[in-house]
Amino acid sequence: MVGLTTGTRVAVRTRIDPAPAHGPTLTDTVGEILALDGQQVRIATRTGEVTLRRDLVVAARAIPPKPTRRGAPHRAITIEDLHLVMTKGQPGLEEAWLGTKGAGWLLRAGAGWTGRSNSVAPVGDPGLPLPQAVDAIESWYRERELVPLVMLPRPVGAGTADDPLGALLLERGWIEGNPADVLTGRTETLLRGAAPSPDGFALHVGDAPDEDWLAGGSPRILGHLDAARQILALPAHQFFLTARDDAGHVAGVVRVALNDGWAGIFGLHVDPEHRGRGLGRWLTAEALRAAADAGASLTYLQVEPGNEPAQRLYRGLGMTTHHDYVYLAKRP
Repeated sequence: MVGLTTGTRVAVRTRIDPAPAHGPTLTDTVGEILALDGQQVRIATRTGEVTLRRDLVVAARAIPPKPTRRGAPHRAITIEDLHLVMTKGQPGLEEAWLGTKGAGWLLRAGAGWTGRSNSVAPVGDPGLPLPQAVDAIESWYRERELVPLVMLPRPVGAGTADDPLGALLLERGWIEGNPADVLTGRTETLLRGAAPSPDGFALHVGDAPDEDWLAGGSPRILGHLDAARQILALPAHQFFLTARDDAGHVAGVVRVALNDGWAGIFGLHVDPEHRGRGLGRWLTAEALRAAADAGASLTYLQVEPGNEPAQRLYRGLGMTTHHDYVYLAKRP
C-alpha cells in the first residue's frame, strides 16, 4: 500500500481467511482510509467501518473521490474536490488552513516558484466573514514576504465578479491576472489519441527530477532551481519523463503526479529546436501511459487559454474544459 495515506479513497483487494472450499477467495473493499499501520488498515465504507489485516492485502490502489453529481467521472467531480486533488500535485513548501483542514482555504507558500505553490486555494469555508478572511491571508503572505495571491476557481462562463470572494478582492484593489483552463479526461480514452513516437528520440522515466530534467524545463524553472528542487520532491507518487535526441541532448520534459486516482500533467516543455515534430504529444502520451499503468484512471491539467499549441495538443487527445481559474494579487 505504498503511497496511500489517511483520507485517500481506495479499492483494496484481500484474501478471504480462512479460504472457502468453494467460490471466490478474494474480496474487494472500497472506501476512505481512516487509519493505517503495519498490521491493519481501517476503512470507512458506504455501509460502515471495516478493518482489514495488512498480511491479507493482495492489491490496493487509490481511486477518485466519489462523484457528487451524475456524468462521466472526470466531469462529475466538483470544482472544489478537483482543486484539492490538484494541490497535491503541486504543493507549497509551507501550507496552512484557514478554517477546517480539508474544508477551508488552503494557504501555500513556495519561495515564489509558480502561482500554484504560492497562492490560496479557497475551496471551502474559511471560518471567518470574507473581509476578515482576506485580512488574514494578506497578513500570512506579508509575513513571508510574498505577494498575497488567490487562485479563484470559476465555473465555465462565470466572471470573477460573479463570485463573492472575487467581487470583494476586486473592490479592495486586488489585480486580476490571466485565467487558466482546467482540462480533464479519462486516461484510457486520452491514450487512444496518442501518436506514434517520433524518430530519433529516446525516453527516460524516473521518479525524481535529475539535473537533465531540470535543465530541460521552462525558463521559469531555471530561474528558481532551489525552490523547484524542493517543491518537486514533495509529491509522493510521480514520474519525470525526459526525451533525448540522437546526440543525447535533452529535447523535452514532462512530469505526471498521481493522487487519489488522478494523474496531473505538469511542466511539459519542448526545446524550441525540436518543436513541430510531435514531441510534445508523444511526451504527454507517455506520461499518460505511465499514469495508467500506475492505476490513475482520470487526468487533469492546467493550460492558459491563449496557449494555442498546447490547447490543440490536449484537446486533440480528447481533454475537455472542467472549469477555469484566475489569479488575483494584492500589490503594494
